Amino acid sequence: ADEALAALDGSDIVEVDADGELITAFVFADNYFEMYINGIPVGKDNVPFTQFNSNIVRFKVQKPFTIAMKLVDWEENSGLGSEANRGQAFHPGDGGMVAVFKDAEGEIIATTNSEWKAQTFYTAPLRDLSCATEEGTLRLSTSCSTEDSNDGTSYYALHWKTPLNWQSTEFDDTQWPSATEYTNKTIGVDNKPAYTNFIDIFDNSKADAKFIWSTNVILDNEVLVRYTVN
Repeated sequence: ADEALAALDGSDIVEVDADGELITAFVFADNYFEMYINGIPVGKDNVPFTQFNSNIVRFKVQKPFTIAMKLVDWEENSGLGSEANRGQAFHPGDGGMVAVFKDAEGEIIATTNSEWKAQTFYTAPLRDLSCATEEGTLRLSTSCSTEDSNDGTSYYALHWKTPLNWQSTEFDDTQWPSATEYTNKTIGVDNKPAYTNFIDIFDNSKADAKFIWSTNVILDNEVLVRYTVN
């Protein structure tokens, strides 16, 4: 992490507040993310699905501030939430995102965990629409099959309308479900250098960041998450 930070010249820093404190975010996302602070875009994953990668996003902001992120699981079969993998043409891939936020003194001020809010906006592939349910604001697909297939002609996808102001500080996310935490093993990062090179950041012994997503890390392919740092 120190080597990566030393390579930055300061031109990467986004000013949300000109007189704000410098915040450094370390992010590992499977596979794509966009980050907004108080509604201002401050960073996004700059590498397509050619490899897994970690990102450093730096911005200046006054506390409290609201983090809003769009998380997207990569798909090769557009609109069907799947990819060619494990010898099958339609393999439902999994997602997952972990992040750590440090202040100007290098102290951890926020990590991803179940205190974040997470809402699903795209779920696929589904063979049977009756397997998905809604309970209040929960959009559940835990009863749906995640089996691989070579035939995608009978698949469905579920989409929910994205709120126009979901990135803003004023957006009311109180009714959104809490994020679901996942282990490193479930996400499958123990053999990925883009993650293991930074375990001192993500798996800090005093503030271990958790991988988060919606309730279904396999079938939910677009998830919005939010958290306010006080």
